[in-house]
Amino acid sequence: MDTRQLPIGSTYTGSNRSSAANGSVSAASVPAGATVVPAPVHMPATYGNPAPVHTPVTYGNAAPVVIYQQVAPTNSAAIVSLVLTLISFVSSAFFFGIVGIIFGHVARSQIKKRGEQGNGMAVAGLWLGYLSVLFWIGFWLVYFGIVAVMIGVGIAAEGGTVS
Repeated sequence: MDTRQLPIGSTYTGSNRSSAANGSVSAASVPAGATVVPAPVHMPATYGNPAPVHTPVTYGNAAPVVIYQQVAPTNSAAIVSLVLTLISFVSSAFFFGIVGIIFGHVARSQIKKRGEQGNGMAVAGLWLGYLSVLFWIGFWLVYFGIVAVMIGVGIAAEGGTVS
């Protein structure tokens, strides 16, 4: 089946087989007994108020006016949480991790209340804080366990009594 797009304002709704050279419909191209019906005009449906169109406004030869939307600030407690837990993760100061965990929880509650940015930093601070505290507690337990075993082995090698 041949299809073609009729120009805007065309009123012929008959067969695709009859066409004029320029795409418009003439009385000679309408088959006998056919009626010419105006084509329906399709308008896009709008529901409620249409969204406003934000275009730059110019006055004469002036540059376009650009409107910036203010960005929500980043929560400072989230930044502190991430920095402290990073310090705790790379050093043996696991108490920084504990303080970073506290700041992470405070930051998450402030972000929910105030609508600030930085939730990802707060979550990353919490994860790093918990991991670093668990790592360093495990490390020191293993370290002191090895020291205790070495002391026990030394005592056992000397006869098993402490004097």
